[in-house]
Amino acid sequence: MADLEVQNLAKSYDGKTKVLKDISFSVKNGEFVSILGPSGCGKTTTLRIIAGLIPETSGQVLVDNKDITKVPVYKRNFGMVFQSYALFPHLSVFENVAFGLKTRKIAKSEIKEKVAAMLELTGLSDLADKFPAQLSGGQQQRVSLARALIIDPELLLMDEPLSNLDAKLRLKMREEICRLQKKMKMTVLFVTHDQQECFAISDKVLIMKQGHIDQFDTPQTIFHHPRTEYVARFIGYDNFVPVSPNSCQDNYHVKAGETVLTTTEDCLNAKVLTIRPENIVLDLKEATQNTFDGKIINREYLGQSFKYTVESKLGEFKVEEARQKMRSSGDEVTLTLPAKHLHPLSE
Repeated sequence: MADLEVQNLAKSYDGKTKVLKDISFSVKNGEFVSILGPSGCGKTTTLRIIAGLIPETSGQVLVDNKDITKVPVYKRNFGMVFQSYALFPHLSVFENVAFGLKTRKIAKSEIKEKVAAMLELTGLSDLADKFPAQLSGGQQQRVSLARALIIDPELLLMDEPLSNLDAKLRLKMREEICRLQKKMKMTVLFVTHDQQECFAISDKVLIMKQGHIDQFDTPQTIFHHPRTEYVARFIGYDNFVPVSPNSCQDNYHVKAGETVLTTTEDCLNAKVLTIRPENIVLDLKEATQNTFDGKIINREYLGQSFKYTVESKLGEFKVEEARQKMRSSGDEVTLTLPAKHLHPLSE
């Protein structure tokens, strides 16, 4: 496995519109990094340039400090797993997995031994003689993963590998990928549009917006401390309170309208404050700060909780509350925004 470094990567297909805008990031040996973002943000283009499938307009790709930007795809020792599985329909499971070793002219006895071990590792031993058309989606994806791993790649690249699977199977395959990544100490770059999926399996997450990186950090840091409003909205923050211009009283107190709100983070340059729906508390009797009145105007049942839309002097708030008490539209409530969960955003 290897370190990956991407330096000032840019891509333009027509010479004018930049699909990628000076992308720079690094993936350490054995790290699992996900690229997260909506369709069209440039995440797959980034992955395909790293793989050598399409050329960059400018920038460099380095592996273990060696520039491989101009190295053809067949000379990069990378494993690739795609959304479409890309299995050879006329080859058996065994032959599909063995394909990369055969192209490297490995001895037949060694191929047989390596493939048998990989099929055992990925739980495919009983399917060795089956053909892709005889397999379920999850089984085909495991074959695709085994074929990528058999060559002992320096880097494993995965492009939306679970998006064609149903919810239950996605979870199972996600756990399988995590298990194999830890067991083999793989360096992985994983592209997805699913926030929950990438937060569950990644050491770091790179969030892209319109061809550039908006935030690159651990899942925990991004979840609890989004850097921009775009990132906050993308990962599920529903509530945004505009800050009054030049209204910071000090680093931790800021006015929103006529209401002074307290944070535990520096809000000196804040343009907006954000808080997750599940962190707002309704009718907290002992609250002494960040508290104001509101009225419920809508209710959604989420199974384990209710999600309310609450109208207030600071605008509408989405509030998620555990299913301990069902409130109704028209109910008067008091909202409390705990300071430790109220995050200032400067952009």
